[in-house]
Amino acid sequence: MKKIRLGIVGCGIAARDLHFPALKELTDKFEITALTSRTKEHAENFAKMVFDTLGYKPKVFDTYDELLSSGEVEAVDLTLPIELNVPFTKKAIEKGIHVICEKPISTDIESGKELVNLSVETDKVIYIAENYRHAFKYNKLRGLIGEGAIGRPVFADWHWWVGMDRDNKYVKTTWRQKPRHIGGFLSDGGVHHVAALRVIFGDILWVSGQVRQLTDYLGDVDFISTLFEFENGVIANYTACYSIKSDEYFEIVGTEGKMRLTPQSIVVSGKRDEEISLIQENTFKKEFEDFYEILTTGKENILGHPVEALKDLAFFEAAIKSKGERVFIPEFLK
Repeated sequence: MKKIRLGIVGCGIAARDLHFPALKELTDKFEITALTSRTKEHAENFAKMVFDTLGYKPKVFDTYDELLSSGEVEAVDLTLPIELNVPFTKKAIEKGIHVICEKPISTDIESGKELVNLSVETDKVIYIAENYRHAFKYNKLRGLIGEGAIGRPVFADWHWWVGMDRDNKYVKTTWRQKPRHIGGFLSDGGVHHVAALRVIFGDILWVSGQVRQLTDYLGDVDFISTLFEFENGVIANYTACYSIKSDEYFEIVGTEGKMRLTPQSIVVSGKRDEEISLIQENTFKKEFEDFYEILTTGKENILGHPVEALKDLAFFEAAIKSKGERVFIPEFLK
């Protein structure tokens, strides 16, 4: 089996805590051959972690340009401040190197479109890593709806209360304290949820929203409440807050029943009554497996396509700018 020589660019929280645990289970598919990070010590520590875990040591480069020109990599994994996603992806593609890039696609829709256009012009893969698209629970909810488990879906309600304090590792990240991406944590974390909702129901037709900034340490607005409609007619509310802690709530109501997602299961009631246990899975591993298949078999890039990531981000930019009025997503993306 061919191994892809992978360079990791940005050796902070996402690379260390999310991507490496997945990659160390995929040693038959990827070899981490090169590292670079704005703080060189982070790259050196990452190289030591790779050696201690996998028995070999990737090369550490002082700069991204040196890594790209080294001949050591066929693909790069970008885990960077969001404002660097577009320019760093462009540089890799110019060098003939494939890219898997941590979501969101960019800071805003206008710059994100650059990667969509580039993905059409190049034969190299640009894969925006959104692990929620691979999650069993959201795909199962879509399947249950397709089976008619609750009749015709009418309404979805998702409340997400995180309650990050000043000591949270993400809050301490310098670039998140002064975000250049729209909505700060609302879009940074929220694109996960929009991706999940779009897995279940498809594309969104319009959205209206209101936002508030409730704290002085999260960098931007930290509360959002939205009303929106999917193209299939389902109406939904998504409310998220990163400064207040409370219980998460996610329910889908249909003409013949409802489904509620809990941390342990999917509870279906009404037309049929059942509880489906959630499975333990590493969705980051799934996205790297998908990336690998695209690179080695010619599989179509569907789940990681920049267009999908752009639609996720468009929800937040439209909602934040809507000031409570309807913004139609298809027109907003033009």
